[in-house]
Amino acid sequence: MPMADAQLIHVSPAQLRKDLRQRRRMLSVTYRKLAARRVKTLFARSGWLRSGQRIAVYLATSEELDLQPLIELAWRNGCRIFIPHITHTRRRRMAFHAYHANTKLVTHRWGIKQPATLSAPVATRTLDAVLLPTVGFDHAGHRLGMGGGFYDRHFANLHHTRLRKPVLIGVAYACQEVPAIEAQPHDIQLDAILTERTFSHF
Repeated sequence: MPMADAQLIHVSPAQLRKDLRQRRRMLSVTYRKLAARRVKTLFARSGWLRSGQRIAVYLATSEELDLQPLIELAWRNGCRIFIPHITHTRRRRMAFHAYHANTKLVTHRWGIKQPATLSAPVATRTLDAVLLPTVGFDHAGHRLGMGGGFYDRHFANLHHTRLRKPVLIGVAYACQEVPAIEAQPHDIQLDAILTERTFSHF
């Protein structure tokens, strides 16, 4: 285990988040573009991008892995795409709304792009897969997010039922993997992780 990763295990979630965000900020623009194309290819090869599939994605900030190439391929393949919209900041609530090539966007005060005009939100259980922005992950499927708790709250009861949808897929650069993340009771568990190197199910 690299010393840097060994040290990360013993830091607080806030410090771990800071360190991992610094890792991805150090990636070059060229590498980021390559990673975006590679993620698109890996996800397409997995068979997920079939006509009629209902997939929720995120619109990347400047430091997150960009899903736009994947989104555009999904549209061409007939998939239905949805993106999150923050409905209540203090209560950490969000909903997913349809996203099309002509959807007008506004930027939330946290820098998140979301629909300017809202259609009816999609029922979470009708989604086939959700691609989640991920700051850090480990080999057991534990996820470290940005700390807002929106995804954790939204999907809190998902795997306490027998229904297996939607599949929760973390998206991150490979360099954001760490040996272990100490999961909290409210943290959601990933079903899979998608990086520029691999698409792995837990």
